[in-house]
Amino acid sequence: MNIKKFLPFLLAFVLPILAIYAWWGGFSSVDIQEGVGGPYTYVYLEQQGDYSKLPDLAEEVRGLLKESRVAVGQPITVLYSNPDLVDVGKRRARTGYLITPGTRVRAPLQIDALPARPVLRARLRAGLLIAPSRAYPALDRYLQSRGGGIRMPSVEIYQPSGSPLRMGLFTVEMPRP
Repeated sequence: MNIKKFLPFLLAFVLPILAIYAWWGGFSSVDIQEGVGGPYTYVYLEQQGDYSKLPDLAEEVRGLLKESRVAVGQPITVLYSNPDLVDVGKRRARTGYLITPGTRVRAPLQIDALPARPVLRARLRAGLLIAPSRAYPALDRYLQSRGGGIRMPSVEIYQPSGSPLRMGLFTVEMPRP
């Protein structure tokens, strides 16, 4: 096999794809630790159905908050249904943004609070679209090695980096076994 034949293909296609995947955090390590999550106060809209529609719902929440002149904090999603166990149409979730306690919002937005609680936390620096596909399998491997599995509800918080040269910090918290 002559490597010179494949060199243009590698340089034009494979290396750029690998570079973008690395920049998005596809090779970032997932840090898993026990700790305390919360307390969080958040504004949200609830959804039943496909989790892939949650980013659109989060943008709807952002727009409603902007109209109401409410400061938007970090994005938060609370997933109540394990996608491995619950049919797509029956999955429940909330998505929205962290807010200051005492903030008032108009319908259809709702406010809830999560108290401080013991959690298992997975963190990695990655883009929001790729981060869950790295965090959840790492959590599952960690829990399976200890005789458990994914526990719901899970809380996802994304802290943007503020720089296009660096990905944000994605955190998943789930109840500690």
